[in-house]
Amino acid sequence: MPKPNETTKSTSSKVMEILRKEYPFEGMLLALLGTVVLVLGVYIFEGQVLQIRLTDWWIFATPLRVTIFSIFVGLVGLAALLYALAPFFIPSFKEMNRVSWPNRDTMYNHTARVFGFLIFLAVTFILYDLVFQPIFAFLYELGV
Repeated sequence: MPKPNETTKSTSSKVMEILRKEYPFEGMLLALLGTVVLVLGVYIFEGQVLQIRLTDWWIFATPLRVTIFSIFVGLVGLAALLYALAPFFIPSFKEMNRVSWPNRDTMYNHTARVFGFLIFLAVTFILYDLVFQPIFAFLYELGV
């Protein structure tokens, strides 16, 4: 006989499986709505772009209450955004534990190679500029 936790876990996983099959874009929609609500909360908090005026509702009676409301709206939007994006990042955390990270000497070696290549490219473009600048100046004087 299965334990109560196993039954609820298998039931919830079946429900989540059905939701993922039936509503594949639910996460993207939640992320979009979370972003919109977060931006709305920031705009209300800032008070320049979006202001709440001319209302008799108790929640907007004082500027402090409007500030608390805007912080709450922003936090709800942030929570929805994080909840929608979490399924994309949770597997990456597990994968980061499997990565074999290079040691300090290897990092110094690779960093030196990257900076050396960047310096080489910078010098190459400076030389190209020095060579082609008189040619283009001459062509410009000709009116071409």
